[in-house]
Amino acid sequence: MRVVALGGCGAMGRATSWELAENEAVDDLLIADADIDSADEFAAELPGDVETARVDVTDHESVVETIADADVVANALPYAFNVAVMEACLDADCHYLDLGGLYHKTQDQLAYDEMFADAGLTAVLGMGASPGLTNIATAMGASHLDEVESIHIRTGARGGGEGFAYSAKTILDELTMDPIVYEDGEYRTLDPLSGRETYTMPSPVGEVEGFHSIHSELATMPTTFPGVEDVDFRVAFSPDLVNICDVLIGLNLTSEEPVEYKGVETSPREFLDWHLDRQPKPGPVEEWKSFRVDVAGTEDGEHAQYRYSTVVESRLDDWGLKATAVWTGVPMGIAAVLVGQGDATADGAKPPEELFDPEQFIDELAGREIVIEGEQIE
Repeated sequence: MRVVALGGCGAMGRATSWELAENEAVDDLLIADADIDSADEFAAELPGDVETARVDVTDHESVVETIADADVVANALPYAFNVAVMEACLDADCHYLDLGGLYHKTQDQLAYDEMFADAGLTAVLGMGASPGLTNIATAMGASHLDEVESIHIRTGARGGGEGFAYSAKTILDELTMDPIVYEDGEYRTLDPLSGRETYTMPSPVGEVEGFHSIHSELATMPTTFPGVEDVDFRVAFSPDLVNICDVLIGLNLTSEEPVEYKGVETSPREFLDWHLDRQPKPGPVEEWKSFRVDVAGTEDGEHAQYRYSTVVESRLDDWGLKATAVWTGVPMGIAAVLVGQGDATADGAKPPEELFDPEQFIDELAGREIVIEGEQIE
């Protein structure tokens, strides 16, 4: 099996590349990135003979040529490029995976379902931690129920250092775009940072304060599970990061309205994205990432609720990566191999809850010391 890790030397892509490089089912691994020097340097750290290539993801023909002989493309680039990479995969006749599209981009990607199905290809939309593992956990809970009525997803973290753990643009989008929830069988749009709630995650994360955030799970779960009435997602970032974003929003620095300054037209948000992208990223430090998924409905005519949760720790000694990268990148690496082996349950462009046997996936994760624990809530 030949796999291309697109953006495979980036903050999240490194964990995917490690997972693929250590998987015996992968015969050939190519890390393709705009920064060939970083790709070469990182490839030298990985086991085996890992290839590298420079690629300009905005150049369709360049991407197609790079992935032409691949079986699977694991796309770890920012979500703005998802559709462009999907189109390249269709032309190159290879399977596709990404880390999510923050709801609206995921909706755009779902429109490619028939095209991938007709080509006999699978596109996995959102196969990181959240979306990704949260979808797998939800599918596991739903497998016990005759009918799903509600899905509540919560995430939290402890440690991790200062600053933006991954793409500053993506985090700002999560904090500033209007969240979507599904209540009483209908979609609702809320205000950013609304719905603040204190909840307890597994140890050592503990008690955190979360809020509604726009996420890909909401783009698919109400359709995947017919009859569900309520689906929501809350995330708990560090209080310092939330305070920073509160200030940026209050100063209107996240506005996308064009302004002209000294003869140059830009927007506050465009400048902010440019500036933050050039700031030093937090190094590999101890961190714990956690999610909790509650799935409720009816089982044998009675109300039933199942809860699935996990805590993922940094891998500093061997991979030199924070938990954010590990729990995001490893699932896509696992899924890429499953798709390449023909273990996906369907062709087309679909979310993880429709494409994988949740029990099989959870077993695969346990082999990487990512343990999703389940319990029935009485």
